Amino acid sequence: MIPRPSNRSKDSYKKRILEKRNEILEGLNKELSERIGKAAELKASLGSDTGDMSTLERDSNLSISFARRYWSMLRQIDQALTRVDEGSYGICEECGEKIDKKRLDILPFTLYCTRCQSRMEQESSRASRLN
Repeated sequence: MIPRPSNRSKDSYKKRILEKRNEILEGLNKELSERIGKAAELKASLGSDTGDMSTLERDSNLSISFARRYWSMLRQIDQALTRVDEGSYGICEECGEKIDKKRLDILPFTLYCTRCQSRMEQESSRASRLN
């Protein structure tokens, strides 16, 4: 049985996770501000040119894609905070082993150890090649 983290460890984990959350929110804010500014400039310079309209649509789709990626990371961070409170933070959801501290330092909201993550990525890659 894997020991539960102490309250001091929980606070340390939460602090790292919240720092990462703030980094992501800052990145999202910056990204969206830049894209909104560019879209406004492009829209102001638009004529009825079909190429200009397709550029505006492409930029809009990219903004939506970036926002979805950021929001997905924020959901994962919220789930990591819940796992800290429940005492399951740092445990691989696939194999049940401890996730390496270095991995958690880099990606504090990860669900999987390096071995399981690699295996799942390989399986996903194989599956996508078959399709």
